[in-house]
Formats: sequence, C-alpha cells, structure tokens
Amino acid sequence: MKNRENISSIELLNSEGPILKAYKIGKEFVVQDEHKELIGILKKDKMIDFIYDKMSLIDSKNRLFVYGKFPGSMKPDLRKLAEFIGLDTEGMTF
Repeated sequence: MKNRENISSIELLNSEGPILKAYKIGKEFVVQDEHKELIGILKKDKMIDFIYDKMSLIDSKNRLFVYGKFPGSMKPDLRKLAEFIGLDTEGMTF
C-alpha cells in the first residue's frame, strides 16, 4: 500500500507499537498486522463484527485475534474508533 500517510488509519491494537492497524480506503477497511502484512479487507459490517467479537482475524504468523480478549489499554479511544468506522455517535456514551 503506497502513500499510507494520505489514508485515514487507526491502530486497533497497540502494545509498545501497533499490533493491528486499519486503513480506510473508500468503503473498505484494510487491516495489517505488526509485520505490515495484509490480514483482511473488510466492509463496514465485517469491521463492526470484528470489533464486537462476532468474527476474528488471523495474522501473518497464524495468531488468532479476538478483539474483545484484549484490554482496553491496548485499544484506541472508543469514540475515535466508532467515528473511524463510520458509526453514528450521536447520543452514545463513551
């Protein structure tokens, strides 16, 4: 993925550096692991499924990622994550 600086992104998991990072490209989310390997191209509904533990992702080293099993300290601000995905945050409490 060239020119990542001009693409909206968020670190989904971080522990002394990004573990999972998502880039928003058009209506899709490209997810990379810490080795900068592509591990998923998700539509909005699948991205929501991942965040709410309805699906998991497997990285390039064959590690399973169930988002809810990671502590909040490794995740981005919930409001920023919701806005990145494109969820309507009006009336939501964070």
